Amino acid sequence: MKDLVIFFVAKIEQLKKFFQKLFLRGQKKFNSFLKKIKTKATVSFIPHSGQKIFSFRISALALGLALFFILGTTLITSSLIISHSASLKEFSKLEKDGIKSKEQLKIFREEIKELYVLSQKLKPEIAALYSLIPENNGDLLWGQGGKNKFNDLPFKDNSNSPSLEVLNIKEIQNELETTKEVLGKVKSFLAERSKIIENTPSIWPVEGYVISRYGQRNSPYTLKPEFHQGIDIEAFPGTPIKASAPGKIIDIKWDANLGLTILVKHKYGFVSSYSHCQRACVQVGQKVFKGELIGYVGKTGKTSKYLCYYQIKIGTNFIDPMPYLNKI
Repeated sequence: MKDLVIFFVAKIEQLKKFFQKLFLRGQKKFNSFLKKIKTKATVSFIPHSGQKIFSFRISALALGLALFFILGTTLITSSLIISHSASLKEFSKLEKDGIKSKEQLKIFREEIKELYVLSQKLKPEIAALYSLIPENNGDLLWGQGGKNKFNDLPFKDNSNSPSLEVLNIKEIQNELETTKEVLGKVKSFLAERSKIIENTPSIWPVEGYVISRYGQRNSPYTLKPEFHQGIDIEAFPGTPIKASAPGKIIDIKWDANLGLTILVKHKYGFVSSYSHCQRACVQVGQKVFKGELIGYVGKTGKTSKYLCYYQIKIGTNFIDPMPYLNKI
């Protein structure tokens, strides 16, 4: 135990001597440094005109500080100059972008104005289109109540009213939403109407000439007044006869007066008949589409000409086929 204590004491003495030597060495270097920086230097200015020479003495420390200050000032000034030049370029760029933005804003305002004028011109057309739908009044279309269209508008700075362009855009937006609803209703209406038209006898059954119309006339055989319940379409012998609407063949019969007659039943209560046929090319119960060949023009029955006697009946009443052929 005693030997261990002696060992530690010896080591501590060695460390103490080591740090003393290190301290003395550092002190010498520091003193040497102080001596160097206290060294004086003479600075002289010799004029070319032969005047008196101006001289002064300065320490190395002061000279170093002066050089450091000059160098630092130069670096900071250069940095500020470079930064200022970059700022000037950026400002110039922003100024040019601002001019372009003003020009684009002017163009944008003109386009909004043109768009607003166009939307106002379309309003009567949309209203007229809307009025075609049953039980809808186009005059009241743009006067419908609802949410205030000027809610949540962006306002100008320190102003109680939004800009004219914002009002126009908001009005156009509301009108487009209304137009979208109108077009949806018109689309549904036209789809339903198209379905009705497609299933309505609406095409000419024969290519020919109408020689006798629907209504009151004098009989070509007895010369007495009679009511003609269809139209006579004169055509060349064997001219194709086509179904005027999709349907089902419900009868093919022979009549002493009407000759060979084909009857087709359609949707919505329509029945079309084609008389004085030369022959039929369909069978009872057969379904036919619009424009499908069902027979040929002949001179059967009580007629002196080749023709197709075309009739349309709704329920038990015959109607004039001409309005359907000319308007639909």
